[in-house]
Amino acid sequence: MYIETSRPRLEDDTARLLSPTFNSKSSSVSNNPTYCFAFYYHMYGKHIGALNVFLRQKGQAVTDTLVWSLTGNQGDRWRQAKVKIHPTTAFQMVIEGVRGSGIEGDIAIDDVAIEEGECKDPPPNNLRSLAPPSSPHIWQHCITLILALIGQQR
Repeated sequence: MYIETSRPRLEDDTARLLSPTFNSKSSSVSNNPTYCFAFYYHMYGKHIGALNVFLRQKGQAVTDTLVWSLTGNQGDRWRQAKVKIHPTTAFQMVIEGVRGSGIEGDIAIDDVAIEEGECKDPPPNNLRSLAPPSSPHIWQHCITLILALIGQQR
């Protein structure tokens, strides 16, 4: 996914990418499986906005919980993020790019993967989850994304 910040984009415009829906293997709230959501990101330029990742759970109501966020210029290089999540119902991952204050700043993601089990060697910018750890790796679903999204118009 790549968010372009040129006109007609405005500050705080967003582009969102939703994963397929995954069924959590949880049989009870006290037995939530652990998943690792991993991706590479590139955030470069003086007007970088934000890159956010939400866990969208689908129960009686749909809830979006912010599980990872980063703002500002991160340099002209690719970096990896790994986020530990503990869904209790069917879920999706939502990746959101937010336009900054000007046109000099692009955000891209690539090599997105989700697998059951703990994240191995999580990077230091991982927001910690409060849920307990759980079962080992059972399945893996990888998606490589090269998608040009220009965001939503206001």
